[in-house]
Amino acid sequence: MKLFKMSALALATTLALTGCGSDGNDSGVTTPNTPSTPTKPPVDDTLSELEQAKEMIRTAKLFVSDNHAVKTAYENASEILSSKQQSRVSDGLDVPANIYYYMKEKGLAKMTSADISKLANDEDFNNALNRTLITPSSDFIATLSADGQFALSGTTVVNTVEVDYGSYNPQTGGYGTVATDTFTAVYDGYSDALSSNTPTDNFKGSFGFKSVTVGSGAEKVVLSAGKNGAKVNAKFSDKVVMNDEFDLGDLQEAGITLEKAVATLDNVKLIANDSTIEARNLKLGMMDITNKLADGTTAIRTIPYEFALTGQLTKASPVTDVTITLNVVANETDLKNVLVLTSEDKVEEKAGKFVGMDVLLAIKGNVTKENATTIPLDFQAKLNRSARDVITLKGLTAMVEGKTLFVKGQSDLDADYNVKSTTLVVEQNNAHLTLKMDANNDFITDANGKLADIMVGTKDFGDLMDNNGKITAKFSDNSLIVL
Repeated sequence: MKLFKMSALALATTLALTGCGSDGNDSGVTTPNTPSTPTKPPVDDTLSELEQAKEMIRTAKLFVSDNHAVKTAYENASEILSSKQQSRVSDGLDVPANIYYYMKEKGLAKMTSADISKLANDEDFNNALNRTLITPSSDFIATLSADGQFALSGTTVVNTVEVDYGSYNPQTGGYGTVATDTFTAVYDGYSDALSSNTPTDNFKGSFGFKSVTVGSGAEKVVLSAGKNGAKVNAKFSDKVVMNDEFDLGDLQEAGITLEKAVATLDNVKLIANDSTIEARNLKLGMMDITNKLADGTTAIRTIPYEFALTGQLTKASPVTDVTITLNVVANETDLKNVLVLTSEDKVEEKAGKFVGMDVLLAIKGNVTKENATTIPLDFQAKLNRSARDVITLKGLTAMVEGKTLFVKGQSDLDADYNVKSTTLVVEQNNAHLTLKMDANNDFITDANGKLADIMVGTKDFGDLMDNNGKITAKFSDNSLIVL
């Protein structure tokens, strides 16, 4: 069954699969820049009832064909980052972290390029750098304050190495290394305040950089953010010293729980090749849930309860300019009162109860079809878990070439939270049809291959048929539309 597999309806069903969900409370989504809940567009009264039925099918056909054309156009598009660039960005961001740990271990307040040059053959320093070697320029400097605030700026050549297992030295018991890559990294205003030597139960930290440039020429990748691009506010059950970059595992082992933490990321941008990705207003909320086990021990697990992101992708080829907003919010009270941890370290819901969750997604912008035609995207969806075994699609609007489909429906879950069936109602004007899907997300037909009646109000104006994968709408005036 091919009809809506490539459309926004499939995306709506995929989102439903991720739902976990209230004790009867609708958590609501209050994050800034939240997209509005989709509502059905007004009815075009200039169309006859038969024309409304046909218009709905024509719009669905446009949606399917445009999705196929967009998919084809992007099939051969290059990745945002090549594998080499991904490795360089990872290694480039590891350098400041590794220097920080070395300075912390050695009790150093400052390291200059001259200091680092003297440590070229120092085993401790090279071990701290892990699989990288650096050759810093004269402007390279790192500082670590008494209260744990780390800063770094300057330029360095980064050489990545791997162990050469063929160079074993029986006298020393060690191995040599082989160079794998060499690139330049430039750090402008790198600042890390995600640690503190001051005990507190209400920690506030930040992380950011004006820019980090990795590589050069065609391979150059530029990351930029505010000095405090990332912020963390955390409330703990007792005073802690955050000296290991927000290591929640160590705190839990000490019996200290995270009552609530919110991490935000603002205006972080990545520029590489012909693409620019910008993350704005990213927010992650999390908290610890605890449970006393039968053996007397306390189980602790950190659970995310909110995720919000507004991002934008621009690309030169295929021409792309799209903004995506995603908000996922669970009911905090439900997390505390409904979830329990088992002795097998599994998270379960109490019998008869469930965690409330809302999901809002919006996609808007322009993408390119296979013939280089630019088409606008305008898509919004809201899902909510309305019962322990039900995920409700409260509304989905998908605009294609100036025409809008509206979809609502629900997925029913089994005892293991797997989707066992889904019903989707597609609407436009007064026309509507109901599609049913099985546990495998395949659309269900009757014995004659009928997918759905094509209705306008209470009147039947035709059938949507699946004949061995060929989808055809047959109308009451004997006309056909092949999708």
